[in-house]
Amino acid sequence: MDVGSYIVPSRNSVRKAGKALVQSSDYKDKEEALKILSNWRAVHAVPINTLQSFLRTKLKSLKFSSPIVAQRLKRTPSIISKLTRFPSMDLDRMQDIGGIRVIVNTIQDVNKLYNELNSSNFKHQLVLPPNDYIKSPKPDGYRSLHQVVKYKNLKQPKFDDLRIEIQIRTKLQHSWATAVETLGMLEKCSLKSGEGDEKVKTFFKIASALFSMQENSPIVEELENFSKEKLVEKFKALEKELSILRKLEGIAVSAKHIQTVNPKFSGYHVIQLFADVGKVRLIAFDDLSDAESFYSIKEQETKDNQNIDVVLMSAGALKDIKRAYPNYFLDTKDFLKNIKNITS
Repeated sequence: MDVGSYIVPSRNSVRKAGKALVQSSDYKDKEEALKILSNWRAVHAVPINTLQSFLRTKLKSLKFSSPIVAQRLKRTPSIISKLTRFPSMDLDRMQDIGGIRVIVNTIQDVNKLYNELNSSNFKHQLVLPPNDYIKSPKPDGYRSLHQVVKYKNLKQPKFDDLRIEIQIRTKLQHSWATAVETLGMLEKCSLKSGEGDEKVKTFFKIASALFSMQENSPIVEELENFSKEKLVEKFKALEKELSILRKLEGIAVSAKHIQTVNPKFSGYHVIQLFADVGKVRLIAFDDLSDAESFYSIKEQETKDNQNIDVVLMSAGALKDIKRAYPNYFLDTKDFLKNIKNITS
């Protein structure tokens, strides 16, 4: 679809749709709100494509070793959940409807790339300050640098001020986040949103602290006074009780259980994870509007099925998608390797 043909819904209509999705009990109101949300989400593809192209070019010029860049549009259940958790938030001001993930090798690489976003040749507006969860990890142990960007387009000003969140993290930090999301899928709870068993959450806090020590960076505040030896001891005790590593071993979706539809198309992929049977289906599209329409239909079809997760993303070839979003393939081998090396 040509960029100019996108119809950007009014901020007021988007705000009302967000309220209806959380507060209204009227079926027709919610149906109309979902259509507005789908359209609002789709137009974020324009700034995402521009920004990810800039980032790929920049990473190439910086000569980073095997960086990963991927983009995704936020899932409808995640949007509604966030609006529910934060009643004062308006849908038209949600800053991570569109997201770009950049994964590099070291914290030095994170900072080097971020400095490029602050340079004078970056024509879009940074919403400052960034959320630097590497310098100040979240209480649950999550670490990454998040920078919201307000998009500017002189030729198509109707897209101005759409907000995109850029996440920059190391491969070690990425492996931790992947494990949290994967276990959440298996346990049918969103650990990253604060749900789940307290002992499981402590297990991942300790893993995060050990990874922070490995990268010589600040650790989650709750554990900052513990030695590495004590953290390893606590980690092993929790693993003996909970068997989390054992749960994560051997569950990755095998190649024979990955079905690809339209494999010659590589622009956008709708991914369906059938977690209960360990299967993944990827449907590729060249046209974003087709991908978004199909994505919205599948979201509605599976909204009450906790065994199925659906996401729309773009990351290139299948191997790049698996590297950027291994949780959708139940793949935690990097986390398992990293944590075993540190605690052995």
